[in-house]
Amino acid sequence: MKRRVRSLLAIAMGAAVLLAGTSVSAAAAMADDFTGDASASASIPLQNDVEGVVTLNLKEPSKVSSVTGSIEPPGKAAKTVTFDFRTGDTAATQKITGKWPISKDDPAGDWKLSVVVARDTGTNTTPFVVKVAGKQGITGAKVSPDPVQLVKGKDVQVSVEASVKDATTVSAKLVSDAGGEFYDLGDLAKEPDGRYRGSTYFADNSTPGDWTLEVYAHKGGETLKGVAGFTVVAPEGGASKKTKTRVTIAAPNKVTKGKTFKVYGKVYRGTKAYKGKTVEVYFKAKGAKTYKLLGFAKASSTGKYAKTYQAKKDGYFRVRVPGTTTTRSSLSPQEFVDVR
Repeated sequence: MKRRVRSLLAIAMGAAVLLAGTSVSAAAAMADDFTGDASASASIPLQNDVEGVVTLNLKEPSKVSSVTGSIEPPGKAAKTVTFDFRTGDTAATQKITGKWPISKDDPAGDWKLSVVVARDTGTNTTPFVVKVAGKQGITGAKVSPDPVQLVKGKDVQVSVEASVKDATTVSAKLVSDAGGEFYDLGDLAKEPDGRYRGSTYFADNSTPGDWTLEVYAHKGGETLKGVAGFTVVAPEGGASKKTKTRVTIAAPNKVTKGKTFKVYGKVYRGTKAYKGKTVEVYFKAKGAKTYKLLGFAKASSTGKYAKTYQAKKDGYFRVRVPGTTTTRSSLSPQEFVDVR
C-alpha cells in the first residue's frame, strides 16, 4: 500500500509537534497505521553519541504483532530504529517511541525514516522525513565597552553578545584572568535578531587587567564553550571604600501558564547575610529589549528573599540590590522561565 511521506521537524531539545501532513484527508489518515500528532528530536552531537527520538501514535495496537524501522542519513548506510511497541494493548491507539544512534560524524539534514508495521491484515511500510539539526556553534562573542573603564564611586554597565547556532540555552560569565573574581550573567536572552545578549555592572573595585568572556551553549546534555578576551582599566583616583553586595536568584525552569511560582534567593553584604535588605525584582519578556521593574522583596534575618508571581509569558528575571552610601549595588544573573 502506498504511503504519503510525512515530515517531522527535529529540534535540538524538546519535540516539535506537527500534523501528519496538511494534505492528508480524514479518510486517507484512517487508512494509515498512525494517527494524530507526530514528533521528533534529533541533532548532531559535539562529541559523544546521542539518540535520535521519534514519537508516533499507532492505530489499533491489539492487531499489531511488531513495529520495526530504519533511518538513512544522507549519503550513509541506514541505521536500525528500535521501537518500544507493547503487545496486548487493547486501547484505540498506543504512543510508541523509536530511538537510533547519532554520532558526531553523521551529516545534518533530511534523514529518511521507514517504519514497518506488521498486523493481522498484512505488513505496511510508512516513510517519514526527519530533519536532523546540525552541531551547535559559537561565533562573534564580544564585550562592550572594551576596554571597561572603571569609574570611582559608580557602577559601569558591561554588555555581552554572541551568535550561537542550535543551542537550547546560552549562559555567560566574565572572569578575571588574575583569578578569584567573576561576574555571572546567567542565561543570555535570545533577541529578535537571533543574537544572545546580557549585561551586568562592574563595581569600581573590580580587578583591573585582562578578563575573559566565557560563553556556554547548552544542548542535549552537552555544553560548548566559547571565549573572548577584554580589558578592565582601574578608576582614576582609586576605588571607593564601599562594602560589596551579592544576590543569588532561582526560579523554576518551566511553569504552566496561569500558575503561581516563586522567584527567590539570598542577599549578601560582604560575606554575611544582608538582613532586611529590600531588593528590586525585574522582568524582561522573551524577545523584548528592556527590563521592567515588577516589584520589591524584603530579605529575612537570614538574607533570604522570595516573591510570588503568576506565569503569564516566557521571559527573564533578575534581581538588583540598590547601593547605599556604605554598600555597593549588585545585580543577579538572569534566570529564564519557560511558560507553557
